[in-house]
Amino acid sequence: MNVYAHYLGNDNDWNLSKDGFQYRWRTILQFGNSWNVIGSVIMKNPGSAKPLQTNLSEVELKALASYDNSNAPWYRFTSDNTMQNIEKLFIARYNGKTLDGVIQIFNLFNIRNADLDKAIKSSTFAKEEVLSTINDDIEAMRQHNSPIYIGWGMLGTDLRFKDKANRIFQFVRNEMKQEYLFPKFEDNRFYHPQYLMGRGKNRAISQSILKAFCINSVTFNLDGIKVFSISTPQLSAVINSFKRISIDSQWYDKNRYVFYPGLQATFDKTTINIRFTSKKNNGYHIADYQSTHEMQTIDVLINEYGYLGPEKVWVGRKMYSDFGYCSVEIASKIKEELDQIAIDLQNKGIKLC
Repeated sequence: MNVYAHYLGNDNDWNLSKDGFQYRWRTILQFGNSWNVIGSVIMKNPGSAKPLQTNLSEVELKALASYDNSNAPWYRFTSDNTMQNIEKLFIARYNGKTLDGVIQIFNLFNIRNADLDKAIKSSTFAKEEVLSTINDDIEAMRQHNSPIYIGWGMLGTDLRFKDKANRIFQFVRNEMKQEYLFPKFEDNRFYHPQYLMGRGKNRAISQSILKAFCINSVTFNLDGIKVFSISTPQLSAVINSFKRISIDSQWYDKNRYVFYPGLQATFDKTTINIRFTSKKNNGYHIADYQSTHEMQTIDVLINEYGYLGPEKVWVGRKMYSDFGYCSVEIASKIKEELDQIAIDLQNKGIKLC
């Protein structure tokens, strides 16, 4: 896999931006020898892939110039776990064949930061026009009749991004005929590729979404219909079911459960929310948790288990409907996942208190 993108850097970098933030846009994943577009993915924001200050060949520059009319220079990037899972996603889409061509990556906004909360806050002060390239991105996808996967997680429902997300969704579903998606925006689970092809790959809803994407038909997404059509179980029912299979001493308050030393789960109306138990600067704001073990914990929750975040006080959040259809099933699956997270953190030697 070769990775290319336009890039603006910060004070520790080159090609500086006006505001000191890092931007990555028009990302290209190139496989084999072909430069033909074989697919596109739309996600949240650029993550951990790093720019490389290396010279590109004339062949590379000529090929890259065909993808847009921008005067911004192209750079080579490292690949990251998300890109590797995108490769797996499209290998599945093409029936196991080795990829030969280009997958385009687009995002709801283009500030490069693996910490979503910090990236969103930075976007408030952004001065670069490339913060959002929605118009150019839509036009770029319009040029190629190839599969398009939407994987922005729950960020597409955030009020700050919902209008952009809905515009892209309508374009992808209706104009580009990506019929693995349900017609109504709110009926879809826009799983991030990292979760869909990683930790969540064995869940029934993940498998149904993947099958639907592979044949471009919502018919094979029927498991999802059951999730979207039911009402969310009452919070009290989920908590009561969870308490029957958990240890009383690990509970505090009525809806908080410590599942690992220094880490707790809060049961909300429709989501399970994870945060650290110890305060920083008299509060729980996630931006204050910067130790190596805290950052490793955030990485595990977000990149290995598919939680949305980090944001506000939460390391990450996940919908109850991601775990099942009734309170007993939801509680059982949450307990199973929290126990596995605890084992993984312990095996990594992570100490939070």
